[in-house]
Amino acid sequence: MDPSAGVVGLGDGKLPFDHLVIATGVAPRRLNVEGEDLPGIFYLRGLQDALGIKAFLKEKQVRKVVIAGAGFIALEMCEAFRGLDLDTTVIYRGHQPMGRLGDPFSRRIVAEMEQNRVAFLPDTDILGFEKTGDDALSVQTAGGRLRADLVLLGIGAVPQVFLAEEAGIEIGPTGAVAVNNRMETNLPRIYAVGDCCESRHRITGKPFHLPLGDVANKQGRTAGSNIGGEPLTFPGVIGSFCFKVFDLEVASTGLTETEARKEGFDARSATVEVSSKPSEYPGARKITFRLVCDHASGRVLGAQAMGRDGAVARVNIVSAAVTAGLSCEELSNLDMAYAPPFNQAQDCIHVAARKLM
Repeated sequence: MDPSAGVVGLGDGKLPFDHLVIATGVAPRRLNVEGEDLPGIFYLRGLQDALGIKAFLKEKQVRKVVIAGAGFIALEMCEAFRGLDLDTTVIYRGHQPMGRLGDPFSRRIVAEMEQNRVAFLPDTDILGFEKTGDDALSVQTAGGRLRADLVLLGIGAVPQVFLAEEAGIEIGPTGAVAVNNRMETNLPRIYAVGDCCESRHRITGKPFHLPLGDVANKQGRTAGSNIGGEPLTFPGVIGSFCFKVFDLEVASTGLTETEARKEGFDARSATVEVSSKPSEYPGARKITFRLVCDHASGRVLGAQAMGRDGAVARVNIVSAAVTAGLSCEELSNLDMAYAPPFNQAQDCIHVAARKLM
């Protein structure tokens, strides 16, 4: 690429541009161990990866699956493999999945996995892979060897910034492309959007890398509007996410108490367990809900929730409260729509806010 000349090299040719948008995404993080590229070892970052896994399952006699990692993809793929009645084991180098959420969230995720017959091996490093005599894979760990017919590596993602680096574009402290709130890089007429670039965290004000599809969509809209002549800014993110482990919803927004304290807030949290509906109503399920606020100002800083009914919906409400700068007291009196088929008269959000107060 030659930014000053306004051209991108394509093989033997060149493509001129008036504006350039870099949307190179992320690449799977690698273990960098022996045998990592053997047949039967997969990543899952795009459609072609998914098609490759499906084709392998169809062609081979797969009975045992090993998943490395305990992030979103790894945990969600447990359900997919168990749905095919495959013997599934998750290996994780850490102690608990989603450790940033703390207890009881991590323990409940492990319990949900084990209830659905997924073996979880914490504090385990993968040292390498080998092919066995029966054309299966031997997964070598510090605690011994595991046999697998298929291995899925879901240990994270790395921003693809090689093109930006070659062009002299600034890379931010997160390792992703640095941009302003118009999605502009440090070079004129060159933008970056999606998983390859940073966002600004709206609570801390710091650069933040959140490779999620909804964030990429908003960033792309912002860049497109500015290129098209309609000024638009992207205000940033507060780190909202959700995922599903079998029937268990897990969601988070903003900061955890530990994260907030590291950022200098006098953070306090309250954790409650409240039924999603009146207990006598059909389908009522428990929601574990944690609310985080700044003690000095009362400002709502975040929330985490899990349960089988409505956990994501509650976190989305707090996401709006964090964005609007509501206080814990304002949240305790939030005028939410109520009817027994949907929630309690005193929702878990109200209960947690009043407990904090």
